[in-house]
Amino acid sequence: MDTINTYKCPCCGAPLVFSGTELHCDSCDNTFPVETMQQMSEGMDQASRESKYDWENYQPRSYENSNEINLANYSCPSCGAEITGDDTLGSTVCPYCGQSTIVKGQFEGTLKPDYIIPFKVDKKTAMAAFEADFKNAPFLPDEFKSKKKIEEMAGVYVPFWMFDCDCDAYITYNAEKVTHWSDSNYNYTKTDYFKLLRAGTVGFSNIPVDGSQKADDAYMEAVEPYNYEDAVDFNSAYLSGYLADKYDVSAEESIERANERVKNSTISVFNDTTDMFQMVTPEQSSVSFSNGKIRYSLLPVWMLNIKYLDKMYQFAINGQTGKVVGNYPVDEGKKKKFFWKVAGIAYAAAAVVAYFLLH
Repeated sequence: MDTINTYKCPCCGAPLVFSGTELHCDSCDNTFPVETMQQMSEGMDQASRESKYDWENYQPRSYENSNEINLANYSCPSCGAEITGDDTLGSTVCPYCGQSTIVKGQFEGTLKPDYIIPFKVDKKTAMAAFEADFKNAPFLPDEFKSKKKIEEMAGVYVPFWMFDCDCDAYITYNAEKVTHWSDSNYNYTKTDYFKLLRAGTVGFSNIPVDGSQKADDAYMEAVEPYNYEDAVDFNSAYLSGYLADKYDVSAEESIERANERVKNSTISVFNDTTDMFQMVTPEQSSVSFSNGKIRYSLLPVWMLNIKYLDKMYQFAINGQTGKVVGNYPVDEGKKKKFFWKVAGIAYAAAAVVAYFLLH
């Protein structure tokens, strides 16, 4: 009988011994097929390797004015945002800080996006979506219901870097499966322990990373998803009536976030294959990217800023789907009035009941 020192028991960690047909653990008395332990050993070795990323270098294209529309540069004296837009736009509140009117200047060119998703949701529809959304907010301050304020909403094409890649992943898990049953005398619980290996290839396309420092990354990710089948080659005519932010976060600077989003998405896909187990805990993971491509795009977002008690509240509305993202404050005065009213009604009802009980 040969002792296999290279294989350790996945249950207790003790060395496994070859029994003639299987590998046996003298410590916990479990047995394992040799082929299974070979596959597990190879998978764990792959999962313990460092993740590797392979993105191409993005070569930005210069914008060539083909006279679709006349463009102008706009700048915000308050937050410093630099935006491009149709030169026929009138006075416009800055979509990022909402505190001042942006100043029109001469168009100086920008880098040309690879594609754009045009606005499908117009301003009227976006305003209606916001009004429908705030109806679910309790004790909403009146400032958020002001038509005049809501009309300051601005349509902005936000710059995004889009990442495509193929991922080879190896992930190991510790998992449990719990079974319960009963007879006439006792209730029973059985817990089985498993070591899981998941390996395979997953392809991703159009994973977006916000390319603007002014845009809140959490909001820009929350306003997803977009339907990328609507994406078209960039044409400045789509900017007519809207603003377009210029990216100030380079493709190289966005790679770290792209790596994180791709890896998390890959792990999420593999996690979905373990739902027949309980208490699944990832142990090791290795994700390697290949065929990585990067493109520059503009995605449509309606932005609205509303100030309340010296704090600015920002809202973003997906310009393609109408999805609303943002947090609403609570008017403490309205809240107190409501509870005093409820308490008064309850007191009056109790008084009436007491009167009839006493008489």
